[in-house]
Amino acid sequence: MLNEKWKKRFARWSKLRFAILYPFGVWAVVSGFSTDRSIMRSIWFILAGLAIRSWANCYAIKLEKLTTSGPYGFVRHPLYFGSFLIMIGFLIMLNVYWLISLFCVLIVIGIVYKMTVEKEEKMLSDKFGQEYTKYQKAVPAFVPRLTPYQGGQKWGASLERYLRSQEYKLFIWIIILVIAFHLKEEFILEHESIDTKIFILMAVAFLLGMIDLTGEFFRRKRIAQ
Repeated sequence: MLNEKWKKRFARWSKLRFAILYPFGVWAVVSGFSTDRSIMRSIWFILAGLAIRSWANCYAIKLEKLTTSGPYGFVRHPLYFGSFLIMIGFLIMLNVYWLISLFCVLIVIGIVYKMTVEKEEKMLSDKFGQEYTKYQKAVPAFVPRLTPYQGGQKWGASLERYLRSQEYKLFIWIIILVIAFHLKEEFILEHESIDTKIFILMAVAFLLGMIDLTGEFFRRKRIAQ
């Protein structure tokens, strides 16, 4: 019999967005190659996506209050909007054929996340009623408005909220991925040998991974106590 932990994992993996996104991600990583030029073109999308997600996590108070501060004053789903920019960045970085990329991104955003967004918005509507309906009518779901929404309760950004969200883990693993794709280019496309620069990049990626895994180990240990 599966315990509850594994049941939750299988339920997560069976969701439509993972059934589409994971195979596409594996295909992009295996077939795509980055270059110095593609990394420079893509990094701005990735940084913008990370900045928006980090900004949102400094304000989000999930289901306790209706969050309309920070990026939530411009777009209802800044976390998904930030993820969209990061996704576009990696597609550019890996030189994935743009028609296929556009089609897959539209599927992920338009279909795969549709049910997730609808479920989340129903929960918010049930909890906050007219307050959320008014916010929903004034603030777009994915395309940011030009001026911030003035309604709702406002509060400032919080570093504690950001750390509690563990958004920094995404930042760490994106750095590791960018390094990994660059090393793939160096070793497979350009047949470079290990020099000082490559050794430093490998060491940085390894150390970042160990820092995150060690932190996660102690976090889980603290929760279990």
